[in-house]
Amino acid sequence: MAAGGLAAKRTPRAAEAAKSKPKPKSVPRANKADEESDIDMASDSDDNSQLSEGSDDDNDEEMAEPMLAGENASSKGTARAPEHKKGHPGARPTNAEIMALNETSLLLKSNLFKLQVDELLSETSVAANTKPTRGLDAALKQIRDVLTSLGDVKEMSTDSASNYVRKQSKASGKLAMIPFPDPSPAVGMPISFGFKAPKVVNIVGSYPLGMAVQSHSGFNIDVVVQMPAELFQERDYLNYRYFYKRAFYVAILLIGLQQHSAISELFDVEFGSLRSDTRLPIVVLRPKSGVKHLGKLGCTVRILPSIAHDTLPLKRLSPERNYVRPSYISTAKDGSAEGDEASLPATPQYSAAILSDALLLTHMKYLFETTEMCPEFPRAASLLRIWIGQYAAAGRQLGTHKLAGSQRLNGFVLTMLLAWLLRCAHSGGSSGPRLSGTMNAYQLFKGAVEFLAVHDFEEVPIQFGSEANMEAFGDNFGAVFVDPTDTLNLLSGVQEWELAELRMEARLAALDINHHAEDRFARVFLSAALTDISAKYDHVFRLDVDLSKFLSAKHGAELKAVRRLAELEFGHPVAAVQNRIASFLSSALEKHTRLIAVHPCADVCFEDGVKAMRRHVFFIGVVADVAEAHRLVDLGPNPDSQPEEASRFRAYWGERAELRRFRDGAIRLATVWGTGEMSMERRAGILPRMVAYLLRRHFSVRAVPEVMEADDLFVVDNARPNNARAFGLATDPLAGSLFCLSTRIAAFAQTVDIGAGSADQISFEAAVNAFEELQREIKQLDEQMPLRVLSLHAVSPGLRYASLVPPKPLSMEQGGDDSFIEPLHVVVEFAMSNRWPDDITALHKIKTAFLLRLGEAYTALHPGSCVELVNRFHGRGAADGLLTGASSLTLGAHENMDYESDNCIDIRHAASGLTFRLSMLCDREGELLAKKAGDMRLAGLPAHAEAIEMAHRRWARCHIWRPKHHRQILDLCQRHHPAASLTIRLLKRWLSRHMLLGQVVGVPEELAELVASHVFTSVSGGLSEPATGYAGFVRCLRLLAEWRWGEDLFAVDFSADSRDASDEDDGVVAKTLAQGVWVSSGMAVEASEVLQKAFAEAKEHGKLKGGLRVATEDDPEAAWWGTVAPVLTRRLRMLARASLECVVSCLDVGSDAQLPQVFTTPLNDYDFIIRLRRDVVCRKYEQLPTSAILPERGEVEAGDDDLDVLEEPEIFKNLLPTMQQPQQRVLLDKLPPASRRHANPFHRPGMVGFDPVALYVRDLVNVYRDSMLLFNDVYGGHIIAGLWNPTVVGKPVAFAANLLANVQMAPEAKALSSSSRPMVMYNVEAVLEEMARLGEGIVDSISVQRS
Repeated sequence: MAAGGLAAKRTPRAAEAAKSKPKPKSVPRANKADEESDIDMASDSDDNSQLSEGSDDDNDEEMAEPMLAGENASSKGTARAPEHKKGHPGARPTNAEIMALNETSLLLKSNLFKLQVDELLSETSVAANTKPTRGLDAALKQIRDVLTSLGDVKEMSTDSASNYVRKQSKASGKLAMIPFPDPSPAVGMPISFGFKAPKVVNIVGSYPLGMAVQSHSGFNIDVVVQMPAELFQERDYLNYRYFYKRAFYVAILLIGLQQHSAISELFDVEFGSLRSDTRLPIVVLRPKSGVKHLGKLGCTVRILPSIAHDTLPLKRLSPERNYVRPSYISTAKDGSAEGDEASLPATPQYSAAILSDALLLTHMKYLFETTEMCPEFPRAASLLRIWIGQYAAAGRQLGTHKLAGSQRLNGFVLTMLLAWLLRCAHSGGSSGPRLSGTMNAYQLFKGAVEFLAVHDFEEVPIQFGSEANMEAFGDNFGAVFVDPTDTLNLLSGVQEWELAELRMEARLAALDINHHAEDRFARVFLSAALTDISAKYDHVFRLDVDLSKFLSAKHGAELKAVRRLAELEFGHPVAAVQNRIASFLSSALEKHTRLIAVHPCADVCFEDGVKAMRRHVFFIGVVADVAEAHRLVDLGPNPDSQPEEASRFRAYWGERAELRRFRDGAIRLATVWGTGEMSMERRAGILPRMVAYLLRRHFSVRAVPEVMEADDLFVVDNARPNNARAFGLATDPLAGSLFCLSTRIAAFAQTVDIGAGSADQISFEAAVNAFEELQREIKQLDEQMPLRVLSLHAVSPGLRYASLVPPKPLSMEQGGDDSFIEPLHVVVEFAMSNRWPDDITALHKIKTAFLLRLGEAYTALHPGSCVELVNRFHGRGAADGLLTGASSLTLGAHENMDYESDNCIDIRHAASGLTFRLSMLCDREGELLAKKAGDMRLAGLPAHAEAIEMAHRRWARCHIWRPKHHRQILDLCQRHHPAASLTIRLLKRWLSRHMLLGQVVGVPEELAELVASHVFTSVSGGLSEPATGYAGFVRCLRLLAEWRWGEDLFAVDFSADSRDASDEDDGVVAKTLAQGVWVSSGMAVEASEVLQKAFAEAKEHGKLKGGLRVATEDDPEAAWWGTVAPVLTRRLRMLARASLECVVSCLDVGSDAQLPQVFTTPLNDYDFIIRLRRDVVCRKYEQLPTSAILPERGEVEAGDDDLDVLEEPEIFKNLLPTMQQPQQRVLLDKLPPASRRHANPFHRPGMVGFDPVALYVRDLVNVYRDSMLLFNDVYGGHIIAGLWNPTVVGKPVAFAANLLANVQMAPEAKALSSSSRPMVMYNVEAVLEEMARLGEGIVDSISVQRS
């Protein structure tokens, strides 16, 4: 059933009919008298009794409220859609039907999207007077009856009131205390507490208006209980007197409900707080699990005390005045008659809390009138609540910690904003959209989101009317949104970062709404609900804070009363600390961050007392500015021209602030965080260092583990400001601690030899510069070459910032590391010529001659260089396999597929020491291969045709696809997203540690790079592009864990620019909004349709079996890099989910003890393990340092023994002669790092691209590809894990001559008759012996784990 309330479901004819005849009393908002008084309770009983028990006269007098801004707007003049006229079946469509069709195609862009929105509302909306809510309505009537029948309590003193509540609650079996706010009333304070049963009990909020929606935590039903006016005095708004009396009233309501047997059987009754404000305690009723008719709804009933508008003089509660005297805070004496009130600090939050109680019914009436004016208003408000609810849900749970989320920026505020856009935006002077009452729900929702995307409530405050004192509101509040009575700021208590985050999320949602992708419904309404804060922010900090100095009034003596008053203004010590942290860090790091969000944990119950609230955990999320976060020098102001800013800069950074003269002659304060040679991993840690420095200097917070460097600690500990406020205690080692995971994860991209020192000399920039220099040098050889060199196309990951470590030069010095030198592959393109031969063998020989001539000319011009003719298969052959699941093409197996087709030349660049491997691009070769494959097909030779087609695909991959992919990744990492490099490297490290990278059966490097690119080019769900490797890596894990590869298209859009990276983008967004058009950058609609069509065809033909498949605009069929096998995709999903749990657990407990498990793969899932000799593993320098896994073991490489602890299974004894002695291995592991330089194990210096482990794996795959899958860590791993193919190994088959496998007689063969062929089985033991013989000199041992 579609939600939106009764008004939303009326047709135009029903609306006109409803005006002409009286409405029954049992329907909410039944008549004008009801509108003026109370809102009726949905009920199935015959008495149709209302929640209010007062007389009609009392009700009329009660609702004689102040005039509302915009109240003259009448629903009578609202335009109505024309009525549908019934006709015969062949009649033409009516105008309304045509408009509806146009609306679907033009506004929603898709009929599917419209159906999805309608289904979302029907599934999540909760409407009164319906069958599902029948039991709830009856329970609400019971609550009303209990509340109105409570007995009076005579007035008494503070002590007597506390004793009375304690005694009454003890009698009910649940001890309770009065939930007094901080500071609690002093003993002997002249105040009296009493209780009288309420006369007015109303339901307010979303439920009676038809706007209630179910979320992951259910929904709330707010019941307003109006406290009688005779309980209060005129000046009770001073010094917490109103809140003390309110707390006593709430305690009596709680006891009355707990003592009623019918209510206690249905609900758990307890204290709560409204908007996390301890000044506003409420009664919360949660249905018990055994109550079926209530438990299924997931509702929570909240009893909200309120007062009538004339109980207290509301006009006096202006934001610029003081209502809590400092003398009362410091001495607990009533200082209501204190002298000069104008000199006292204003208490705007305090007065707003009282006003919010008094205006509950006023706001309810205003929203009801808006509903009558616009029938689609409830449905639009429901969409807004669903949209904002998913962002609140995004950070609700982090491990065992339940986050509070934003309690003040809620669905009510957005509903009031929507009402303002409908009724008052045209008169508010805002640049926002103009919404009309004739718009449908989607149009209203879209307009509200687009308004939120660009409007700054601090710069441009808004109001419903025109009589509010906007200057007073602006001076005392950050953001201003004045309600219809011109007295209350609806954004009171909303912090600056909450609005900034909402604006950021709305901007992304506005782009997603107007996106042409088919998944835009999920982008807008579903994606954010699946993302927690571990992946939402670029950096996530866990901060433990001791709140003892914020909890008790006795600390007022040691703190200034004004400072204490400012803390109490927020209504909760947690909110005070939250605001302090957020405002301080946002101001100090304004240039480096786009957002700093501070999430406290869920509120502590009142029954837990003060001791339980001493320790509190905050999670700080930082969205970094890509352009500023990695800067080594933070420029400050000029002390002469900007003295105030300079003083503030020095106050933040202390001795870190240095006065420097720059090249342009400017003299400015600055903080320096490193040198120009600092590696990318260390640059990524600059922002966490800044946060840790600021918190340690100003709040005595210790980072565990430490993220600051030694000079940071020396500076910050020697000079701290006198007004520093400690967040911790000396007796509690956990309080005042800071934990950051982003810098710890970045350490896993480091290697054994690339440390803090050598990384400054070996960098990606140096390799790219060397390639550009080589390109210039080769182009100088045009006169010596038969054809002119057009360009050089780099295809190596090291030249696009995507290799695990920066390219390492060949070191011929004594003790240098030359165990493995990775060549940098480059494709040379010559000018076109029509003189190439038509014979492919001759063409290959001429290509070799061209390369030799190029090498001779280069060495002649550059004597210090070295050039050598090599073949591709002498190098890292396993990485050159054509597709996943297929080995490299076996050359020489077919006609004209000669060995020379893979000839290259290696040029050792003299200036940089890097080795470049050059191959030649010849378009004629591709044409000949394609033509020859077609001829073979026509000649009826399919086997030859398939071999030549594979050769053509291999040629295209090496010379066409890889260069284009290289340019895309290089542009992504170098121009748009610097964090993409570290993200790719972390993902490759994670895949390799789980032995799923670079194998013939694993994930190719290019495919891993595309997966990492997706998180930067296709952001959704309120997530901005990652600015750190941590955020990118965690999002990659989430993508691998959650993506439905067989159901949803996975495409990488390299044409999408950064949507939110600079101030210029903000200007574009604002301009597009003013024009009413939001255009999301990215690939064209036609290209997207091609991708969808290719995916649909693959799905229709059964090619999608759940394997990892990545498409791009250039490769819509995902044919370039193939598809990962479904079994490996499922393992990737399992490992990614387990890794995410470890990341969340680390943030939850504030420790990185479980982080190594993210990069540790379980070996007990494999059938057998091949251990290789460590001394023949060439790629040791790429291994993960043990300091990342086990910090206490120091800087030695982490062997695969650290992956998992294996039991000692069966070892083949015939392999013992080739095994290294265990004692020697132990001694080798204990050698110091300086003496363990990785010399070439074959004692031949200068061997380029020779990796015996990869060649051994390639040979095994070529021989046993049908019977097993092999896995190993390509980055220096010495373990090869294997899985048997159960269809080949465990199944007996009839003997045949073409089995091509080592078999043995099956046990069942004895039972066969003599006439049948014998049954044979795969000989596992013999095959393992063959594998050991193939790896003689390399294999150390083979362990069988599962037979």
